[in-house]
This record gives sequence, structure tokens and C-alpha cells, in this order.
Amino acid sequence: MIEIRDVGANCVRPQIKLTNIGIISEKEINRISKIYENVIIDEYIIMPNHIHIIVEILDGRTQFAPTISQIIKQFKGIITKTIGYNIWQKSFYEHIIRNEKEYFLTKQYIQNKPINWYEDKYYK
Repeated sequence: MIEIRDVGANCVRPQIKLTNIGIISEKEINRISKIYENVIIDEYIIMPNHIHIIVEILDGRTQFAPTISQIIKQFKGIITKTIGYNIWQKSFYEHIIRNEKEYFLTKQYIQNKPINWYEDKYYK
């Protein structure tokens, strides 16, 4: 659910009000960097029916460097186990951010997702 919050000076910013599953998902997103010492979650947004995450995998910090597939599989698995049933589609969409411009555009897209939710093709 999207809530509109007044953040002062005539600025209104939509906020996502997380469901119980959203709260569990956020907790697990924040645990990813603790599970994998060479992984940084740079930005994320939990939307009512999907999640966007920027995952950075650092080189040379450990002998074991997980893949995006391994990270997402574990993330989905722990949430499924916690709630007792599967909510996930079988695959996921990934995009490699190749330069600084792409990084900033992607980060901006994620930050603006709540504002643009009503225009999303998955909005119900």
C-alpha cells in the first residue's frame, strides 16, 4: 500500500507501507551483507508486488564470491521458509550496471518507484 506523507516545506513523498511479508523481506535484505561479507546492498525498494535491489559484489575480499543467483535463491528461500509458503516467481530479472551514469539512473529509478507506482504496468 502507498501512503502519502508530508515531509515539510510543501513536499509530499509517497511511502510504501510494508505488509508482514514486506517487513520480513526488508529484514532479509538487510541481512544479505552480513551473510556475504563481500556483498553490499546499495539501494532497494519493496513494492506491493515486487522488489528492486542494487547488489554490489566486491572482488578480492573473500575466496568465496557468491553469484547473484545464489544470493537471490537464498533470499527467496529464507522468506519462503519463514512465512511457510512460496510467493516468488521461478526466475528474476537482472541487469548489470556497467558505468556511473547507468548506476545513477538505476538508483534514481528505485528511489522514485513509489512516486511512479500508479503508472506501473503491475499496479492493481
